[in-house]
Formats: sequence, structure tokens, C-alpha cells
Amino acid sequence: MTDKHVMELKQALIAVLATAASMGIDIDELSALAAEDLAEDDSLAWIEQFKPGAVQELRRCRDLVKGDDQTGW
Repeated sequence: MTDKHVMELKQALIAVLATAASMGIDIDELSALAAEDLAEDDSLAWIEQFKPGAVQELRRCRDLVKGDDQTGW
């Protein structure tokens, strides 16, 4: 996967979270549930090594949407 593709996916996740927030959805709860689902999903065992990073990116994108980002991204 290219860096360009990674950035496009990150932008897409931010857009989904921002839209959810604008609809009144609690994105903290949404992110927590998504992280739990990801951790519990055995059908994606082949990407097991990426799950911790995926959860971290989910939280980082949530924080960007909330304006709480401390990473300077």
C-alpha cells in the first residue's frame, strides 16, 4: 500500500467520524465499539498483526475530529 493510499484511507476515516459526530453520534462510543469489534473479529486473523495499529489510528482520527489531537498530524 502506498503512502498516498494510506493518507486517503485516513482522510476517509476522518470524514466518516466527522459525519457521525455531526449527526449527533457519540464518536467516543463509536470508536470504542469499533475497536472492540476489531479485537474480537476472528475472521480477519490474517491481519492480526495490524489490529493494535488500526485501533491506535482509529483513536488518533477520532481525536483529530474532536480537536484533541496531540500528534501534530
